Amino acid sequence: MRRVMISRSSLDALAESILGHLAGCPDLVEALCTETGLDPADLRALAATPSTDFASALVDFICASDDRLAAFAAASGWPEATVAHTREALAAGILR
Repeated sequence: MRRVMISRSSLDALAESILGHLAGCPDLVEALCTETGLDPADLRALAATPSTDFASALVDFICASDDRLAAFAAASGWPEATVAHTREALAAGILR
């Protein structure tokens, strides 16, 4: 398996793009809240103080469904493969 490195700045940019995508998709915000037990106020607070854990959770959420990932990629311009590789890198603890 190829080791994919992800930089903190790339992760932050991806998380910011995911948050922007979520902002335009209330049904996804509802799904994220349902899956995590958070409410929209919690999400706003977490977004205000970005962390690797929160960014990782956002990437996991988007990648958890092929439809979500495809819609995000189409809307944001992030290639699906890049987002999926980012998820793999995070799962493997590869962050530089």
